[in-house]
Amino acid sequence: MTTVRLTPAQKRKLEGARKVIEAHRGRRLSRGEAVAELSDFAMERRADLAASSQRKDPPWKDDPLLAPDFGFHFGRTDAKSIDRLLYGGK
Repeated sequence: MTTVRLTPAQKRKLEGARKVIEAHRGRRLSRGEAVAELSDFAMERRADLAASSQRKDPPWKDDPLLAPDFGFHFGRTDAKSIDRLLYGGK
């Protein structure tokens, strides 16, 4: 057994990953089992990980739906008008 100290943010990520794996496997996993599953997943995809670490631009950079030249001008805004635009209402 090995002890690994995780920050609260890392614990939240691990719990999220554990829930995804549990949904896929159909059974409850311990944190250790989740870490082992994630390690196996990473080892099976080493080439993909290596390729992604060498990439300089983010993978979504060429996505036309996320083009930075799309912009919207809403005029002068304050906190209330931003909330109204985002969440609706008056």
